[in-house]
Amino acid sequence: MAGFLGVAIADLLWPPVCAVCPRPLPLVDDGLNLSAHFCPECLATVEIPSAACRLCGRPLAGVGEHVCGDCLVSPPPYAGARSAALHQGAVAHSISLLKYYGQLRQLKALSALGLSALARPGFSHDFDLVVPMPLSAKRQAERGFNQTFELARRLFADRPELVNVRLLQRSRDEGLHQASLAAAQRRRAIRGHFQVAAPETVRGARLLLFDDVMTTGATAGEAARVLLKAGAAEVRVFTISRTRRHFW
Repeated sequence: MAGFLGVAIADLLWPPVCAVCPRPLPLVDDGLNLSAHFCPECLATVEIPSAACRLCGRPLAGVGEHVCGDCLVSPPPYAGARSAALHQGAVAHSISLLKYYGQLRQLKALSALGLSALARPGFSHDFDLVVPMPLSAKRQAERGFNQTFELARRLFADRPELVNVRLLQRSRDEGLHQASLAAAQRRRAIRGHFQVAAPETVRGARLLLFDDVMTTGATAGEAARVLLKAGAAEVRVFTISRTRRHFW
């Protein structure tokens, strides 16, 4: 009771504001309710596609799932990809504030968005381990934290043993603007950037590869390829956001 009273008093003295703008929020319970994190104006920019490719997760017109033309020609190595929302508006701003400005308070808003996606009908929870996308040692030292691991810890707080941040390691960051490269060039650019630290843990396991953003899909594809080569039974991908256009 004292804890709830303290929160109520704090809300009166310091009213909650939107995660990405200074507009005040209504006094609502924190949790899966995105209105507890984003003001109505910012929440209006959060788009959750009603249809997506069953393999790459790319947003499609209409409702439901099918395999997109790109994946029919060149399927990705992962068995399927899902994202909580499109990378635009408040979602893109929140991720940027977290990654590049160290605003750890964004973790609450982004976790709420991720948890809402995990709770949607049709999301497969048939995985043995969650593998956060690693940062290179240089990038992690610069940033001071791995935002993907911090988000994964919150998304799977009820089963912390699932999250294995040491399983996949990254030797370096690509340092390239992948969007300016052709698909084959993107895949070549990321080759050799990942290694599996514990192959015995990977062998036969169903893995959920987790990242904050999916852009071209090349990074997720290379990470999945390395995990499968190490013996993983299956790799699926889940991200908080994804750009509208995607090419594996």
